[in-house]
Amino acid sequence: MFLGALGLHRGMAQTANSEDPHTLVKHRGPVRSVAYSYDGLQIISCSSDGSIKLWDAGSCRVIKTSWQGAIILSVACSPKRKRISAGSTDGIIRIWDPESGLYRNLVGHTAAVNSVAYSPKGSRILSASDDSTIKVWDAYSGRELVSLSGHRGYVLAASYHPDGRRIVSGGVDTVLKIWDGETGEALMTLWGHEDYIRSVAYSPDATRIVSGSDDKTVKIWDAETGKLLRTLVGHTGGVRFVAYSPNGAKIISCSDDKTVKIWDAETGKLLKTLVGHEDRVYSLAYSPDGSRLISGSKDTTIKIWQVEQ
Repeated sequence: MFLGALGLHRGMAQTANSEDPHTLVKHRGPVRSVAYSYDGLQIISCSSDGSIKLWDAGSCRVIKTSWQGAIILSVACSPKRKRISAGSTDGIIRIWDPESGLYRNLVGHTAAVNSVAYSPKGSRILSASDDSTIKVWDAYSGRELVSLSGHRGYVLAASYHPDGRRIVSGGVDTVLKIWDGETGEALMTLWGHEDYIRSVAYSPDATRIVSGSDDKTVKIWDAETGKLLRTLVGHTGGVRFVAYSPNGAKIISCSDDKTVKIWDAETGKLLKTLVGHEDRVYSLAYSPDGSRLISGSKDTTIKIWQVEQ
């Protein structure tokens, strides 16, 4: 069922800035994941209220809402098509074409799907689950291509290398693993965190990996050797999400401490702390041009921040 609605607060999004963020209020529960569409024209959000919302990024109006029977934990938008993949607590990955509605259900996980991501070319979907596996799916046929096993316990995050050939993952076993995305072979295990790893990502140039953990730290790794290069300390709560800016110059992180932090990716210096959410911040996403940052929180809101590139 699709519904149109207005989700605007504190003026138009075009005037939002990091000191006075624009706030979207339409979800009835915690916002678990946020994303931009590949062209930056739309924002996607999902919530514990069982809904996925598609927003116009300029007017901040809700274009469509899709209600599901399960809590949606993660969303991702295809890099080439306007299709949205969503992982949920019932173990199903749902793929939508926003114009036509439900496109396909991917069934294979036996527990909650914590993370979904598209390959750089959009031909594959990556999923990480509480069933201790990571799966790779054909984005067009929905066929399961390979299942990666090696983590001990829930896998909370997985992300593609910029060329799509490798995968990095992290979970409750406190280690990162690097995999061959074609064969599913485990290539490397990285130790250094002291608690659950909630988020992982490659840098745009593929030379670095960033990870965020419940140990309150953000760590930067050499993507080829696995060497720990730097630990970023500043959050006072567990780190829920990390990512690189589109140009690779900055790292963003969000935390149970209700803040969003922006770091210099080369030096590790803390550049800015964004304050405004009233509860833990679950997810972040950059607009494709790097000028805006969106955050989703347990406080049920999405905030849009104007940021320096």
